[in-house]
Amino acid sequence: MKINDAVVIAELMDRQTVYERALMDNDVEVLQSLFWESPHAVRYGITENLYGVDEIRAFRQGRPTVNVARTVTRVEIAAVGDSAGVVNLEFVRPIGGTERAGRQTQFWIRFPEGWKILSSHISLLPGPKSYLDAAAAQIGVPVDAMNRATVSEDLNRIGVVARFLMEFPLSQGQEPAAVFQP
Repeated sequence: MKINDAVVIAELMDRQTVYERALMDNDVEVLQSLFWESPHAVRYGITENLYGVDEIRAFRQGRPTVNVARTVTRVEIAAVGDSAGVVNLEFVRPIGGTERAGRQTQFWIRFPEGWKILSSHISLLPGPKSYLDAAAAQIGVPVDAMNRATVSEDLNRIGVVARFLMEFPLSQGQEPAAVFQP
């Protein structure tokens, strides 16, 4: 069995390009045509587990068409023989004003009617820590859930004061003010 035949890799890259274009255009018909028409097709999404072509179709038809844009940052393709392959890719997409990194794996099989996705898995990597969580970890002081809102408000107030004070830079030669000693 030949591994990573250049012709098969090119065919899978073409299928990936078609898939990505259809995903960005929310072209449900093309997306659906790329999946295996079987109750055994599987798609694990970011928030859903879909089993069979009917569940995948229902998801595609009901998916919101807003905020579907993503940028593919890496594609790795492995071909196994001339009729199977795996397409792994990494992507970034804006979610809630923050760039989130994700990944997708698709297992493709060549059927008599062409290449089809047998199984797909999409996931997001954990988002960035909030400033509150990062600061608490840095100084080793846990902030319990009951106090998070208040501590966050206090940090915002400190930020306002700090921004104001930064408007008055002191030169390096400036003597510090005397320390008050009662």
